[in-house]
Amino acid sequence: MTRLIAVMLLTAVPFLPVLGRTDDVGDAANLVGLGGALVLWWQVVLGARQISERLCGDRLRVVALHRWLGGCGAFLVLLHPLLEMIANHQDLPYLVLLDFSWVESTYTSYGRVALLLFLALWLTSTLLRGAIRHRVWRHVHYVSYPLTGLVFLHAHGIGTFLAELPWLRAYWLGLAGCLALLVAWRLAIPLWSHRYRVVATSRLTPTVTQYTVAPQGRRRIRRPAPGQFCYLRLRALSRAHPFSVVGQGEDSTLTFAVKRAGPFTSRLRDLEPGTVLRLDGPYGTFTRQARLDDRPAVLIAGGIGVTPFVDLVRRHAGPHMSLLHVVSSPAEAAFRDELRAHLGPRYTEECRPDPRARYFICGSPAFVESTAGGLRAEGVRRDQLFTEHFDC
Repeated sequence: MTRLIAVMLLTAVPFLPVLGRTDDVGDAANLVGLGGALVLWWQVVLGARQISERLCGDRLRVVALHRWLGGCGAFLVLLHPLLEMIANHQDLPYLVLLDFSWVESTYTSYGRVALLLFLALWLTSTLLRGAIRHRVWRHVHYVSYPLTGLVFLHAHGIGTFLAELPWLRAYWLGLAGCLALLVAWRLAIPLWSHRYRVVATSRLTPTVTQYTVAPQGRRRIRRPAPGQFCYLRLRALSRAHPFSVVGQGEDSTLTFAVKRAGPFTSRLRDLEPGTVLRLDGPYGTFTRQARLDDRPAVLIAGGIGVTPFVDLVRRHAGPHMSLLHVVSSPAEAAFRDELRAHLGPRYTEECRPDPRARYFICGSPAFVESTAGGLRAEGVRRDQLFTEHFDC
């Protein structure tokens, strides 16, 4: 994480010389706009899992940083047009009126369109997040790409500091070029993702099926750590879905356990041996600290949320580790017998808060939120909680 923070600070260094040139509201607006654009740039970069995984192996911290940048970006992006409105002695309609009749008004309108897109993104990520489905939120989230592109165009066309300082303008164009390459790379990733063939399937519970896949050819993903997940695609250009790796063989085979809970998982149920899938990963893991035996590790799984813990228990089970598996019925407790054999009485049906323990919670968003809230109410500190949730 330290390396990532250092890189982020380095990207802000070229803007430091203009701090002393903010003599009026207009200059402050320009500086705030440039800062907001840089924050948006980093949000897009960290939103690319292939890049954030290389910059920092701790996915939880990257997600937390991404959210924190979202708050900072919201403040700067909303403050910039307000300062411009004040500097130009305009009223509120100035913020949203579009005018493409001449060059300067066109570049200004790019910023206004970006503001409207940002408001849609911000509202669906904050106030409306609990009221919309994950799929809707994800689709709206894609506007971050054109939004950031419009911000860079807007600043390039009318940014005072960029017009006055050629070296800063060159740096700005470099950031824009990196952004364009990142978007192109993300679009192309599915075309060279790893090919794996389904070699075996088995039914674990009435709704959970286990799939074992083997790499085709010499290309294969690196060996996943316990609790890590991979993105699966049925075809090269179809949408990817994350699934935890519950087992891996010496012959590079990987095993996933999937519950039928939505359209994609229902299609997976019909897969037969020989079907070719695309894999991208591995990513994560939020169970990294659970491998340490310096403190008790309490694993709390809601239904199929047990999958990140299966390989972890197999490879790192010890006296410090216990598992609470919450299911609607005993028949839905996938891996129950195996996990109980590894953990014995530490495979439990109740959780008593321990002031020294770390808690790892996985399940549906509602399960994770209610469980974490219950533990917090009983005195568990926020830094003791590690969470991961899935959406249908």
